[in-house]
Order: sequence, then C-alpha cells, then structure tokens
Amino acid sequence: MPKYVDKDARRRGVAAALRRIAAREGLEGVSIRTVAAEAGISAGAVQRDFPTKDELLAFAFQDAVDAVAERFSRIRIGPGRAGFAEGLRAVLLDLLPVDDERRAQARVWAAFYARAAVVPDFARTLADLDGLSRTALRAAVGYAVEQGELAPGLDPEEAVELLLVLVDGMWLTAARRPPGASVDPQRAAVDAAVAAVTGASSREPRR
Repeated sequence: MPKYVDKDARRRGVAAALRRIAAREGLEGVSIRTVAAEAGISAGAVQRDFPTKDELLAFAFQDAVDAVAERFSRIRIGPGRAGFAEGLRAVLLDLLPVDDERRAQARVWAAFYARAAVVPDFARTLADLDGLSRTALRAAVGYAVEQGELAPGLDPEEAVELLLVLVDGMWLTAARRPPGASVDPQRAAVDAAVAAVTGASSREPRR
C-alpha cells in the first residue's frame, strides 16, 4: 500500500527548516541541499515542491507572513478591546527578534524584500501585502481619530504611511540583530514611535 505523504505538512516543515538555517547562518546558508538536510528529507523531495531557491524563499516568506498575521489577529483594536496606542505598541513589540523564530522570520523578510527589487513576482507579492496592510492600518487609524488618540495635526493618511515605514524598519532592524543582543533600545524606540503617532507626550506629563 502506498505510503501517505502530507504534502502541506512537508512543505511547512521545509519552510521551518529554512527559517532555522536563516536564524543561524543568514540566507547565505540556504540552498536546496542545506534545507533538505535540515528538514531530514531528500533534496529531490524538496525540489519536487520547490524547483528553485526563489520558489522556496517565496513559500517561506508567505509562511512567515501567515504566522505573523496569526499573531497579530490576537491583537484587537476597537470598542471593548485594546485602545489604539496599546494595540500599536503590541504589534511593534511583536516584531522584535526576541527568539530564533522571529529573527528567522525577519531575515526571510529582508531577503524577500531585496529579491523584490529584481524579481517581478516577488514585487507583486509585496505590493499585495502592502495593499492589505494599508487597509488594516486605515481602519485602525480611523478608530484612533474617532477616539482622539491620533497626534494633533497628524493627517490620517500620513499616519498610515508612517506606520508602514515603522513596520518595515522594525523587520529590517530585527534581521540584522545578532543572537542574544539586547532589544531594549528597540523597545525604547517603539515607545517613542507610539508616543509620536498618538501624541501621548503632548497629552501626558512626563514623570
């Protein structure tokens, strides 16, 4: 009787193997051969699903995005939930490289971002993600405006653009952090960014 192979599970296992290599060695250590060895399967099995390194990277990127989106989905902003400042801070802190998994996700993101400059399919994927991110941020910023949580004088569309830059910056900063490095400076930067976007420093006296 033929052995049943859960292809989705195998593909997720391959993506996880790629991230582990990325966390240890960066994307320079990633190849079909090294990922296969890390995943404990043959190179041929990896190539059946991902004939090229770019296809492997694209899948690992989407897998990382899905994992981050799942974490973000637990952070709800709105009536009876987290306020805008609290939710924004939680989202930005979640991107910090506090463990191997987050550091690997950030490195996959950075590699994908660089490839998007020269590979149209990668650029389209980022454009689609950008569109989804803008929609979500516009809803959050709209709620902030309603609740008076946006910094005085800050245009909502400018706030959305600023937050997109902040998120990109958090990912790229995370990607270059060495294992074990303190993230205290980045936590302080998150607090400063949230204060700037929400105008907290102008509404609340400093202690």
